Amino acid sequence: MQVANVGQICGGTAACAWTITRAMPHCRHTVAFLSSITSETRHAFGHVPLLQWQHVTARDVADVNPDLVVLHNTAPERVSGPLPSFTLLYQHSAGRRAAADATVYCSEWLARQCRPTGTGAEQSVPVLLQPVPRPRRPEGVENRALRTNLVVGRLCTPVERKWPSELVPFYTRLSRRFPQIEWEFVGCPPQLVPALRQACGGRVRFHCPSWAARSFLWTWDVLLYHHPTLTESFGRVVAESMQAGCIPIVDARGGFCEQIVPGTGFLCRDGDDFEDALSTTARACERRTLSRAAMSHGDQLCGLQAFPARLRRLLQTLTQD
Repeated sequence: MQVANVGQICGGTAACAWTITRAMPHCRHTVAFLSSITSETRHAFGHVPLLQWQHVTARDVADVNPDLVVLHNTAPERVSGPLPSFTLLYQHSAGRRAAADATVYCSEWLARQCRPTGTGAEQSVPVLLQPVPRPRRPEGVENRALRTNLVVGRLCTPVERKWPSELVPFYTRLSRRFPQIEWEFVGCPPQLVPALRQACGGRVRFHCPSWAARSFLWTWDVLLYHHPTLTESFGRVVAESMQAGCIPIVDARGGFCEQIVPGTGFLCRDGDDFEDALSTTARACERRTLSRAAMSHGDQLCGLQAFPARLRRLLQTLTQD
């Protein structure tokens, strides 16, 4: 059984919960949401039973009778008392979280942020990388290798804090440096659209956010993500892009650094690094090599097949401790 905070499949913990159900088809799954569940979320989960709760209680969990409860970022005030099944807190960001039999983190970076300080000893914290599905490949998708100009996209949760105004001068600089690039954005707030359109010199398309929008990763050459202040604990879209052969060019911070290895994408510390990375991917031969390497690495790191054994080994270690 899994508990997620927000019943919206686009971003947040619902996407991780959905992927776990797909990675472990041999298990009986139930997912409880602590907010209203959108129709898109119900459609995505298919036949998996979905519940809407205000709080997680021992009685409600006992009615489901799971062998394992996974709490995704659940706040302490949303859980009433100890639960009758082994409970794993899966922490995806820093903050106050509910008590559980064990806690795991989605990245080493997050584990370091949450590790107690001043104890005088190194803390051992388990990390469980999220399973991330390969995006659905649309039929009749164009062959990227036959294109002349790069298509560079940004796919991000449609909330204002993920789309800061500092993106406007950032894209203005890149657009002037690379006038041949075509830009695409998924999830951009409406108030930022005119400024980004101008920043990109009109060579831009805007797409509404949706669960199906990840299919754009099969048509883009590059996933480019920059945020001047916000660090991603994991960053599922990087794993999704690699599995679709879309080369990630992202900030050298947070969970991104644990996903990208040399030859599969680029970790950038400043504007010059982003420009250098785009210059490299503009060369067709190098772009094809990077794309193939990214796809292979993404499958091995976060593909659905690797997750069950990874979770099983972790649970064996936790229960023995």
